[in-house]
Parts: sequence; C-alpha cells; structure tokens
Amino acid sequence: MEKVIKQAILFRQQGQHQISRDLLASLLDDEAYASKAHLHIAWSFDNEGKEKLAIEHYQAALSGRLSLTERFDVLFGLASTYRSIGHYDQALDYFEQTLSEYPESKEVQPFYAMCLYNLHRHKEAISILLTLLVSTTSSDSIKEYQRAILLYAKDLDRKWL
Repeated sequence: MEKVIKQAILFRQQGQHQISRDLLASLLDDEAYASKAHLHIAWSFDNEGKEKLAIEHYQAALSGRLSLTERFDVLFGLASTYRSIGHYDQALDYFEQTLSEYPESKEVQPFYAMCLYNLHRHKEAISILLTLLVSTTSSDSIKEYQRAILLYAKDLDRKWL
C-alpha cells in the first residue's frame, strides 16, 4: 500500500494528477489507508487548481486514521483551501483549530494572518506578522528593534504623547 502512495505522489509531482488520483482511489476501501489516500487526492486537486474538489477529500481524511503529521497536513490544507476560494469563515475555523492543536507550527501563521486580513481584521493580521518576523528573523538590524516591534505588535494604534 505504501508503494501505491509513493507512486501516486510521483505522478502528482510530475503533473499527472488524474493518474495519481486513480491509483489512490484503489485505497479508499482500505480502512488503514483511506484517510491518507484522501489527503493525497486533496493535494492533487489543490495542485491542479481544483480547490473545490479538494475539500471533500480533506474532510473525508479527517474522519479516519491519520498520523499527527498527516492530521496537521489535512487541517492546514483544508484551511488554506477554504481561504483560497473565499470561504474565509470556514478557513478561520480550521486555521484556529490547526494553531490550537499545533501551536509551534509557524508556517501556519502567515496564512492565518492572510485570512484575518480577508476578514478585515487587519490589526490582528499585522500583529501576527510582526511577532512572527521578530521570532524568526536572522537580521541583526531587525533584532535591534525587536522590543519596539513587539510593543507595537500588541497595540498598533498606541501613541505616546
């Protein structure tokens, strides 16, 4: 079964999305592999620009057995896909669930911030991005202003008069 998944991944990486999905479909009746197959089918649709078709496979993947990494991939993928098709409220729910279950996953934060932006929650989005910038930068010049950036990240409208 793992060989089928690996072969399907190779087909997807080569842009042969339908062949990849056809291979994965053979695993959908196998309880041990169905969720993983649904995840890879969802990725195939996402890679092909058919995001709406990916959603049902992400959701199906959530209903079965997944490793912690696969669960992260499903939640993050579903959140990102909902955001990309303009379903911002659903995206927000999945981004927040992803961050709740995987709080150390910094790669989620920029996409979460984009979703907040899409929902006109601009201050929260900028705050997340500023905090992320300071926590991940290797730039000495930004590190020099870390304290000030973090202070403003907490309250972008604060003024000292």
